[in-house]
Amino acid sequence: MNQTTKTTMSLYLNEFIRVSDAIKWTAISFLGFILGVNELSINTYFVPFLIFAISTFCIMAFTFAINNFYDTESDNKNPRRKDINAIASGNIPRKIATFFLLILTLIPIIITVLLFRYEVIIFCIYLLFLGWAYSAPPLRTKNIPGIDVIWHFIGFFSYIIWGSLIAGGSIYFGSIGLIIWLMAISIGFFSCIGQVWNHIVDYSFDKDAKTITFAVKLGLENAKRTLIFLIFIHLIFLIPLIYLYLLEYFITIIILISSMTIGLLVLKPKKGAFPSKKSFEFYFAVFVGGSVYISLIIYHLLFLLGMDMLKIF
Repeated sequence: MNQTTKTTMSLYLNEFIRVSDAIKWTAISFLGFILGVNELSINTYFVPFLIFAISTFCIMAFTFAINNFYDTESDNKNPRRKDINAIASGNIPRKIATFFLLILTLIPIIITVLLFRYEVIIFCIYLLFLGWAYSAPPLRTKNIPGIDVIWHFIGFFSYIIWGSLIAGGSIYFGSIGLIIWLMAISIGFFSCIGQVWNHIVDYSFDKDAKTITFAVKLGLENAKRTLIFLIFIHLIFLIPLIYLYLLEYFITIIILISSMTIGLLVLKPKKGAFPSKKSFEFYFAVFVGGSVYISLIIYHLLFLLGMDMLKIF
């Protein structure tokens, strides 16, 4: 592979489909897949996992790529965004980008057909639609203040349910358990926090560029109040997950407390640092939620292993 080919591949992965972000979002959906697993069997879940990994990555990559495709004009004027959008920088022509978008659309649909389950195929198309509608006209919900935040909730809620569906669950027969629904709602609010947070960080540039985001529409202070409210709601929805599941095992309690403590020591939150990553708000939104999610995965694995002797009661 020559240098030109390596450079082109790097541009495609990092500045078009934003591979690192696509992997992060796939990992979030993977939480739903793990919680949807009913037995620890490689033979049972090897093929579903491959289908999940490939299709979900393509769906997430499509979501980021089409966002770059339709944000070309605005990103070209934004020095913070231009270098991470290969179309805006002119490194990838729009015709080539269109071809890649088509490929990213077809791959997950074709792959999910292998499961021979129509609800999975329909849900796959639905997720692709969410990604398209968020960035592409005429809907372009990302430009509708308030709706863009709600769209994030719907998207991340759906990503958790999607993972569970691929693992073998079915909405129609109620096989998706309460733990997955609660996780999906919690992750949905967590994504809203991230969206409003980004709007606050970009407030000055968006206002100068006359881009009407949620923060610009409401004003900076009201956006900050909304963010605090969303963090509060996120914490509220973590309570039933902790009460119903994590208090069942000594190990999950220890992991939960340890994770939050380590997060506190690493972050070293400061009063008055809001909305930076040094603020208490960031700590509660990221490390408390992250600690609960990690502990839930441990809980589910212990449950599948039948570790009854480790239960508190």
